[in-house]
Amino acid sequence: MRHTVFGSAFVLLFASVAAAQQCGSFSVETFTGGSNVGAWSFGGPSQSIQTNGGFTGAQLVSTGLDTFAPQLATNGASIYTGNYRTAGVTSLAVDLQTYHVDFPSCPRPLSILLTNDNGTPGNPNDDFFVYKVGAESIPCVDGLWHSYHFDVPSASTTLPAGWAVDPNTALAPNVAWNTIMQDVDRVTYFYGDPTFFFIFQMWTIGADNLRISWNGGASTYCISKKNSVGCQPTISSSGQASASQPSGFVVSASQEINNKSGVFFYGHGAQNTPFQGGALCVQLPIQRTPVTNSGGNPPPNDCSGVIGLDFNAWIQTGSDPSLIAGASVFGQCWSRDVASPSGTNLSNAIRFTICP
Repeated sequence: MRHTVFGSAFVLLFASVAAAQQCGSFSVETFTGGSNVGAWSFGGPSQSIQTNGGFTGAQLVSTGLDTFAPQLATNGASIYTGNYRTAGVTSLAVDLQTYHVDFPSCPRPLSILLTNDNGTPGNPNDDFFVYKVGAESIPCVDGLWHSYHFDVPSASTTLPAGWAVDPNTALAPNVAWNTIMQDVDRVTYFYGDPTFFFIFQMWTIGADNLRISWNGGASTYCISKKNSVGCQPTISSSGQASASQPSGFVVSASQEINNKSGVFFYGHGAQNTPFQGGALCVQLPIQRTPVTNSGGNPPPNDCSGVIGLDFNAWIQTGSDPSLIAGASVFGQCWSRDVASPSGTNLSNAIRFTICP
């Protein structure tokens, strides 16, 4: 199974990434066709790739997982492991949904752990890690997919703010950070703060869209609002954001209600604030792109609509002088949904850096 790296002119296999990646590159594991680059696993007695129900399409599901904290982790070398500093890794992301837990476990945050096996992959006792406790809580049983993003400043030679070191290692924080940035052997999404104590529970959970970005490549975050037809719009992109290219970076939200007006709006910072029954994921001030129509099937309403635009073409209009090389952009899609209490719908959000 091959795995495409968007924004680049080549395809990667299962080997870990060792070479520098071009500006704006990213890759997403959608589990389509049974693919599982990175051998992502929750562990447990019953795990499978299901062809539907994901965000969108296929998903990785673990059923009846008896654990104090679910841990979605890689297994072996892949594009998600290796020398992050040389490759220019800038972020990791995942979409998660909790289908069942035997009693409430919210709120607890989602954390990310980056582990080095100390040259002994068969001996976990000498592993050490760095970790970051995220700002967003793990998904409760709410029938929604939640998107989580973690900045990974691999170029930094000192432990970045917000990151911490395995409390059981004797290594100095900067030594541990630099060692791991040059040799990540495992990536783990951990349900909670890994230094806390949790009791065992029974879980059924799903994962989708495992993402790695290099040199400012696009990533997703925040949560979309379920529309009146029962779908959650999901935002994605293809290509490379560029200040000089006339086209080629398409941002789009699928699972939108058909034949409705919509718009992509953006700013230069992230937030997650309740708004119109969903979440406003972009900091003010906000810029709006031209209104478009979602298209899709003829009436009645379904989820066949798509709202999107070529953001490179928008940059080239000169309408927003802030869109220069090196600028960070945070955006989401708004659309009409007259059957909802607010009359509107909101997608989850996307973030990216504009390349030259």
